[in-house]
Amino acid sequence: MFHIKDRKTDQLFDQWRYLWPKRRKLLDESWAGLFRGKILPDLPVERVVPFFSPDMGRPTKELYAMLGAILFQQIFDHTDEENVIQMAFNLQWHYTLDIPEESDGAKYLCLKTLWSMRNTLTDNDLDTVLFEKITDTLAKVFEVDTSK
Repeated sequence: MFHIKDRKTDQLFDQWRYLWPKRRKLLDESWAGLFRGKILPDLPVERVVPFFSPDMGRPTKELYAMLGAILFQQIFDHTDEENVIQMAFNLQWHYTLDIPEESDGAKYLCLKTLWSMRNTLTDNDLDTVLFEKITDTLAKVFEVDTSK
């Protein structure tokens, strides 16, 4: 089974309201705000869905968050163990990946889950699709003329 959070519908209540204005502004004006607002909703989760049954098996971790965690591992050059720690405790990652709840189900990522998702991406050439999608999104956001 797969688990995908609806990124198109706004939340009725701001789940990050406990962050006071200065810290929230720091997040919104950093790479975290850019990623959360522009890149996260465009991650190609629909390309990953066919590799999971819609009605059988244990539910996946939320797919946007999983793809984000895998990207962050590459961006920040973390080991698998470091990535698990960052996913569990890094508030900036939680904000960026829109994981406000404090449950282990939401924030704990076991090594096997990380390996399995990374293998699914690489074995099916979805890692290339993922990075191309992000590159295209960033080019649009920063108005980069890629023809030059």
